[in-house]
Amino acid sequence: MTRAAAEAAGEVVVEEDLPPSCDPQTQARWYQLEALERALAGNTLVFLETGAGKTLIAVLLLRRFAHRIRSSPPPSFAVFLVPTVVLVNQQAGVIKEHTDLRVAQFYGDMGVDFWNADTWRGRIDGAEVLVMTPQILLDNLRHSIFRLRDIPLLIFDECHRATGNSPYACILKEFYHPQLNSRPSDSIPTIFGMTASLIARNLALDKYSEEISEFENLMNAKVYTVASESALLQYIPIATTKIVEYDDYIVTSELYSHTIRCLNKLETKVLLYALGMTFCWMQIDYVTLRHPVCNPGIFCSAFCIILSKHNT
Repeated sequence: MTRAAAEAAGEVVVEEDLPPSCDPQTQARWYQLEALERALAGNTLVFLETGAGKTLIAVLLLRRFAHRIRSSPPPSFAVFLVPTVVLVNQQAGVIKEHTDLRVAQFYGDMGVDFWNADTWRGRIDGAEVLVMTPQILLDNLRHSIFRLRDIPLLIFDECHRATGNSPYACILKEFYHPQLNSRPSDSIPTIFGMTASLIARNLALDKYSEEISEFENLMNAKVYTVASESALLQYIPIATTKIVEYDDYIVTSELYSHTIRCLNKLETKVLLYALGMTFCWMQIDYVTLRHPVCNPGIFCSAFCIILSKHNT
């Protein structure tokens, strides 16, 4: 399954792990360093395949923002948004392993819905990176517990989820864009997004450019990607699509043949038994007893009709 298909199905997709206890800067590939420079220059959406190391880019960016976070009057912290609890724990662990930033992680099962402003202040006291699911940030912004001006860096993992009335989209529409239009630029976060499936739905080819432009406007960011897939081949395995056509009714299998023989015998017995019964055959005219392996439900339906008539 591709990354796009997995994300569309709501599955957790794990990004490539960084080697433990290594310096991310020395492990970075050319395109990761290029993406980092783009992110430092302005809001950026990194669109790369699974395994290309998007998380490493986020780690490098957090390291570069550490001084700004620490030199700003408290509260000041980066926020790393992820769509699932599993990813909260995973990404928080990566940040702890590869930076010296103090990390706090939050998700719904911690009972955050019942925390007041004082509880939140105590929980985030001293934290420099908050990893959380997006609904938590949205709720805290709506209750004025968090303020965007206290967040120098806002990271969206799986940013393609910023559609409709999703928490990602609501954060941007309700808070980021109004503040963007009314306050100095230094009072809003730098945005960094990561995704392996830039567009989360199927579109006609001529609609993709328009959709990407709208997405960039919503995120107030520009897409970065590696133009040539071949440039990534030396770093990550990329699946090759191969189409094989076959007739699914022609399957050479001993089990298949044995099943067919058994069902044919059963079909013969049922029909012979039915000939001695008096009921309206119109009731099973719609039943097709051919190819029972491909559609055993229809065969069983016919059998049930016969038995029910016999019992009455």
